Amino acid sequence: MTEQMNNAQVLNGVNTDISELKSLSTLRKRVVSDGEIVSKSANAFRLSYGKNGVILRNDGNNFYTLITSADQAQDGSWNTLRPFAFNLTSGRVSIGNGLDISGGAMVSHNAGIGTATSIPASLINGQTYNSAPVHTDLNSGGVITSMLMRTRVITDKDDFGVISYRDRKGGWSELQVRSNAELSVGQLVKRNTNGWLWAAGTQNVNNNADRKTNGLHVQGAGNLFAEVYHYERIGKHHMLAVHVANGGKEGRYEFRNDGNAYTNGTWNNSSDARMKTDVVKISDALDRLNKISGYTYLKQGVQEAGVIAQEVEVVLPQCVTQTELQLNDGSVLKDARSININGVVALLVEALKEERVARMELESRLAVVEATVTGN
Repeated sequence: MTEQMNNAQVLNGVNTDISELKSLSTLRKRVVSDGEIVSKSANAFRLSYGKNGVILRNDGNNFYTLITSADQAQDGSWNTLRPFAFNLTSGRVSIGNGLDISGGAMVSHNAGIGTATSIPASLINGQTYNSAPVHTDLNSGGVITSMLMRTRVITDKDDFGVISYRDRKGGWSELQVRSNAELSVGQLVKRNTNGWLWAAGTQNVNNNADRKTNGLHVQGAGNLFAEVYHYERIGKHHMLAVHVANGGKEGRYEFRNDGNAYTNGTWNNSSDARMKTDVVKISDALDRLNKISGYTYLKQGVQEAGVIAQEVEVVLPQCVTQTELQLNDGSVLKDARSININGVVALLVEALKEERVARMELESRLAVVEATVTGN
């Protein structure tokens, strides 16, 4: 072995005397071992290249990679950074100063991925506290878009979960998830043109005589609000209902499955003169009215009384429109007629006026005849 040693330095070959390594101060070449290299020191290995050294340390409880202070790479102690550690009992890994993964990562564990932030037990009024976010960033030429998930507490005011997005212009938008599955959004846009905004969850009401499915509640200032919902009077009919209320006066509108509509108020049509041009009185109203009859009939099985749209169309086409309409049996009328009843009312008004003029003229003539007969 002596021919292989020079000033306690290994020059070539293999040194089989492990005890001789205790006196070595510097190894000038690589060390190759066919077996384990064992260190009984807590600081088992040090990499001293550069200004900062790296120490591999096993303190009996945890394994660490530690960093020395600057310019203490060879013989200095470690600084406060803890870039990597794992527990020798559980094997749980700790990354102490953040982690960058460039090649993607797959996490397979029941605990999932999470962040944790501790805040004071006694919170300061008005202070906002945010948890550390779980986020993903997209960088394009220094312009970053971000999607974040976190929780937020505003002391003595509010607390909720937050899903946030920062766009390319730097503007932030938030979805806030609150208690009772409440979702607060600035604007909801549905982009699935083949889908529905679906409201479900029927509840029995009115002592189980009716069923109700709430759809949309729009809250105004104070006690002003409007609601849209589905209501079923079991065994009778069901409807789309609109309820407009202010805590006192209430408007209710029912659009029933038989095609009829109801309200506890009045249906009003706009008829302001300032909205109208080319105003012309209806002429020959009595002659036109004589061509329209009043009827009783069944309309899709329901008894009604009224006029026939085709008859009205002949004498007053301005108040008759056509539309495609599906009937209860599934058939479709491509040109179903509908009447603006105000047109019929206008015809009746002018017909009554013409009848009054005719009656007054007749009474005047009868008075002349009577005076001639009596000689007065």
